[in-house]
Amino acid sequence: MSGHRPGNRRWRSGDAAAVRSSDCWGGRADMTNTQETDQDAQAVASLVVRAISGRHREIARALESVGRSTYRPLEVVVVYQGTDEDYLQYLRGLLASLPAVEGRVEHNPTDNDERARNLNLGIAAARGRYVGFLDDDDALEPEHVASLVAALRQTGRTWAYGQTVLKKEDQHFELIQETKPFVRKSFSLRALWAENFIPIHSFLVDRERLHPEVRERMFNEELTRSEDWDFLIRLGFHHEPAVIDAFTCSYFVSTAPRNSNLSLTRPKVQSEQDLANKRMWERSKEIVEASKEELLGRFYWAREYFLTAATPAPSAPDEKPIATNVRLYRRVVLGIIRRLERTV
Repeated sequence: MSGHRPGNRRWRSGDAAAVRSSDCWGGRADMTNTQETDQDAQAVASLVVRAISGRHREIARALESVGRSTYRPLEVVVVYQGTDEDYLQYLRGLLASLPAVEGRVEHNPTDNDERARNLNLGIAAARGRYVGFLDDDDALEPEHVASLVAALRQTGRTWAYGQTVLKKEDQHFELIQETKPFVRKSFSLRALWAENFIPIHSFLVDRERLHPEVRERMFNEELTRSEDWDFLIRLGFHHEPAVIDAFTCSYFVSTAPRNSNLSLTRPKVQSEQDLANKRMWERSKEIVEASKEELLGRFYWAREYFLTAATPAPSAPDEKPIATNVRLYRRVVLGIIRRLERTV
């Protein structure tokens, strides 16, 4: 895995020194701070939960998982995007039933897809120092928030994430398959550059430590897809995360017709909605690539390091000198980046 270096290991409870190094090089390094203050111990954690109409069973499961959280003080900000007043009242009723958790509903009264704006609305309404996210069809384990807050406190990092289990279910919400495709040996900004392997509900952010560029522009509201990936690229560019081994959340994928993303892989005639989905993905990809270009513009000398494969393709016999030069160049660039990690 690119960015992995001998001796790196994940953070474990009670082991502040075990935070792994990474390819984080774009901003000021997070400093380790193992002393927890009384104020830190009482810091509120906020979970921003996105909800849309018609997912009664899913949102009930998601909020039930939040209610089982072992961390306190905890608040939940449900951001409902939709115009169904009955569903709005249903959400308020669910929140009222959560044990010892403060909760409220923010309403975005539109049927348009404003998923990125919904996140920003929730962040603006949240009062917690620590902020996490959850979609209405996913779930958290009871120790999720507590484990991530502990990692942040003991390492002084700006964000932390746990491992995620992918669960496929049928139209009756029966579990069909359980896999762990998101696991990586170590965090690497270069790997994140190529693909998003960190689900949005698997991480927690310490807002007090955020770089101003990230704090002032959390989620890009132009995006209707990949809004979490765009945010993570910018977050990882400025801050190295703490990573824990524990599987603390579940990502649910349904085989039922309610899952609109399945339309992207069905080999049948596509509807107008299917085509609209593809256009949204293409547009979002353009925006994310532009975001990458803006960040890379500051470190043009490392462009090849980020935009080429970790292992060069085999070369023909007469190309060996060129391949050797490329490998040497990459070693030099990686060495510079490692020194930056220790000094910035």
